[in-house]
Amino acid sequence: MRRFFRNIISGVVVVLAAAPYLFAQQDTLRVLGVGNSWTRDSMRWLSAIASSAGRPLIVGHAYLGGSTLEQQYRGIDDTTYTYKHSGQDQVVHNTYQYWKYNCAETPVKVPAEGYRNGLAGIGVTLESVVRDEPWDIVVFQPHVVVRAHLPQYGGFDINDLVARIKAMMEPSVAAAVRCGLMVPFSYPAGNTDYRQTVVDAYNDGVRPSSQKEWDDLYERMHHYIQADARTLAEHMGRNCSFVINVGQAIYNARADRKLSGFGYLLQRAQDNTHLSEGIPMYIASLCYAYTLLDIEKDAPAFYPLYSKDAHLTGDTGNTVRTKVRNTPEDAARARDCAWKVIRRCSHRQQRCSAL
Repeated sequence: MRRFFRNIISGVVVVLAAAPYLFAQQDTLRVLGVGNSWTRDSMRWLSAIASSAGRPLIVGHAYLGGSTLEQQYRGIDDTTYTYKHSGQDQVVHNTYQYWKYNCAETPVKVPAEGYRNGLAGIGVTLESVVRDEPWDIVVFQPHVVVRAHLPQYGGFDINDLVARIKAMMEPSVAAAVRCGLMVPFSYPAGNTDYRQTVVDAYNDGVRPSSQKEWDDLYERMHHYIQADARTLAEHMGRNCSFVINVGQAIYNARADRKLSGFGYLLQRAQDNTHLSEGIPMYIASLCYAYTLLDIEKDAPAFYPLYSKDAHLTGDTGNTVRTKVRNTPEDAARARDCAWKVIRRCSHRQQRCSAL
């Protein structure tokens, strides 16, 4: 057991399964992501990747913007639920969004009319999403302050959310569903999103006084998040059948100068929070595909043709937004970054070895 979780922290994706892979070739596989907008970002290209590799897939991502999994739990069946949005730093009403892909590049919002921000949602709750399909896989994405989900830090017990979701499923679906974690990424160097929640959790409440100190904190945060994700997976026990280490893949990609130009160090400069659409989201989605599906590194023929690039320029700090055409070489570099999170396995099947 210890060796398994050491592998997670070093960036190796390992899953608990009796079969050689978590899900071998079969009929259409249904994957649901539960989290905040980072779930939307990370699953953006998963359906298209799977389709190009010959794996029929229905992907749903259900997210509550700026939320923790505790907030997901508390508002699971309540369309009038209010919560504090971590990005907006204000109390908002349920703005639950459910997007669905069926072997396609373009998602469909369910219901189709979308959602209204502010005082009213449209009746979408996590409960309605869970009941929409007989999901085979549920991926939980913690907030960037991962330790908010750890009981030893006074956090919410994620196993309560897993149990409640399974109780909403048909018994046969609940018995077969596999649940696991997506590991979020830290903010990059140069980020100017100075959130107090991050300072409280990872810097003993002491607010950095310079950009260099913030950058040092964000570097430490990556390692804190990896360690906390390991502890969270261990705490979940049998409720954690796999770990999708998006955080490590994005961390790897930031070291590649040719890739870090996509978006602001693989995040959008206009909000300093989300992955940029295109190659950055592609890297994250590849992590899902390599972990959950029986595909080799170069199996996905699909890659997004364009990336949205946004960066600051000049002394004024103006934001310049451009559209960059991706090349096959860009796609190959992205696949390398995602594949490296399992590179220490002496044989690929080890990422799915039973404990």
